[in-house]
Amino acid sequence: MRKTVWPQLAAFAALLSLAACGGKAPPEPAAAEPAAPEPAQGEEPVGAGEGTPTEPQPTEEPAPKPPPDPTQAKAELVAAEKSAFEMAEPVFKRHCTRCHVKGEKKAKAKTLGHFDMTTYPFGGHHADEISAKIRKVLAIGGGKPTMPKDDRGAVQGDELSLIAAWADAYDRAHAGGAHEDRGHGAHDHASGHKH
Repeated sequence: MRKTVWPQLAAFAALLSLAACGGKAPPEPAAAEPAAPEPAQGEEPVGAGEGTPTEPQPTEEPAPKPPPDPTQAKAELVAAEKSAFEMAEPVFKRHCTRCHVKGEKKAKAKTLGHFDMTTYPFGGHHADEISAKIRKVLAIGGGKPTMPKDDRGAVQGDELSLIAAWADAYDRAHAGGAHEDRGHGAHDHASGHKH
């Protein structure tokens, strides 16, 4: 009987050792899954949300602005010019009107023919280039002033800045087509702006 128990005991011991080790061979290492690509800026990472990759949402382009209304743009330029002129008008009156307004003591036909401030916009044969002429005679931007004729260089500092601001506004309005109806030396009598 002893001889038959040993082989059974040996088989039983082998079974016990297998049961203690889990009864299976050790598992093989799992294969690594490929890494998900990095999400682009503004995208959710793969696997975010409900576990399914999300498609990038197209960004909406803002609607292009409509081109400006030419009539409105011209009106704004004219309003800016008028406002600049109203600021500069006291300087013109103080230094220019005695020679450049009809009826003034020093106003002569030749002077008025060049530059007439009786109405606004100004007249005279330099009316279509008036801002450039005024810059030149007052030395705005450099040089030596030649006006006012009886007090050269009297327009300075803040007064000169007001005239320069008017000239800039006039040029912008002119470039925007605001003075197309002003012929060479013409007056805009419809404005009714008298000095």
